[in-house]
Amino acid sequence: MDMIKCGGCGREIDPVGMPDGARFLCTRCCHLHTKGPEPPHKLGYTAFTVIAYLCLAALALAGFTLCVLYVIGAGDLTWFVILSALMLCVAGCPAVILVRKRNLALLLAALYLPLGVWAHLWHRAPGVEWEYSAMTAYGGYFFLLIGAAALVAFISNSRALPRL
Repeated sequence: MDMIKCGGCGREIDPVGMPDGARFLCTRCCHLHTKGPEPPHKLGYTAFTVIAYLCLAALALAGFTLCVLYVIGAGDLTWFVILSALMLCVAGCPAVILVRKRNLALLLAALYLPLGVWAHLWHRAPGVEWEYSAMTAYGGYFFLLIGAAALVAFISNSRALPRL
């Protein structure tokens, strides 16, 4: 039989009756698969997970550093708490998604949607008045656009593709 090992959760999937080249999702972790010969992956799943967690930790550290610098410079504790809580969501949501679901579109949506909201609120925070402040807002809108597109891709794949 032609069993496929899921790259997300590791379970064996039997794609009975599926033609070669057909795409499907793993029932357990929503990892996207294509039936047939898959190209060899240079980076294993464990290495991808470690790199993803390191990048999320670096993003969280940079964001929390900006929040601390904001409270030191502007002195507004309310906005510090709001921005810090949102930065916790920026780093925490993708980490939880990475543990439970192994779908890249869902991971991107979980990262970029809160990051876009954080960048927009950072632009709106009182006391943040630098020369390129509008670029931060445009970056937030761009992140929101990427996150929304990734969420639409995940939802359309979830509805259109079979789950095995």
